[in-house]
Amino acid sequence: MSYKVITIGRQFGSGGHNIGEKLAEKLGFSYYDKNLIELAAEKSGMSHGVLSEADEKAANPWLYAALSQTGQTHINMNICTNDALFSTQSEIIRNIAKTENAVIVGRCSDYILKDEDVDLINIYVYAPMEARIKRTMERDKVNEAQAVSLIKRNDKQRKLYYDFYTDRKWASHVNYDITINSETFGIDGSVDIIYQAVINR
Repeated sequence: MSYKVITIGRQFGSGGHNIGEKLAEKLGFSYYDKNLIELAAEKSGMSHGVLSEADEKAANPWLYAALSQTGQTHINMNICTNDALFSTQSEIIRNIAKTENAVIVGRCSDYILKDEDVDLINIYVYAPMEARIKRTMERDKVNEAQAVSLIKRNDKQRKLYYDFYTDRKWASHVNYDITINSETFGIDGSVDIIYQAVINR
């Protein structure tokens, strides 16, 4: 039996988390986002706090360069927190795809599942900067300058993470089956569009 899995990549402040959560509820699917960190902590025995700090962040390329000169690269890479989290989450995501219908947000899940036996639909959620600033200000209780800083920092981290661990480019339309502007359609409208695509596939 092949399970349905919807992956959601998203710009920071675009509402991708809300869309994923509402979509999973409407479909009756399991929902995975930050709870993947909890599962990774349980599986690896590593601290939840440490893994949270490494979540959707690429390993330090300067550290890699330094290690490569020592001849200890393989050993040290294996204990890098970022790599350990990516490896553990990848295993968890593959297992999810084998056992249940699910909506998975971020964590390179579209790439991780590309060769798996799963009914996979990859979504990317974006929005104009003005809308993202407004959403971030309301959600995180910050001013406009702080919202802009959060958006730029998180988008940069997500891009570095995705590009580092895949052979793809973050936010490139060729990686996704559906790209959707959450400002144009709204959160509920975006959910409805994706829902219809899933049930009619």
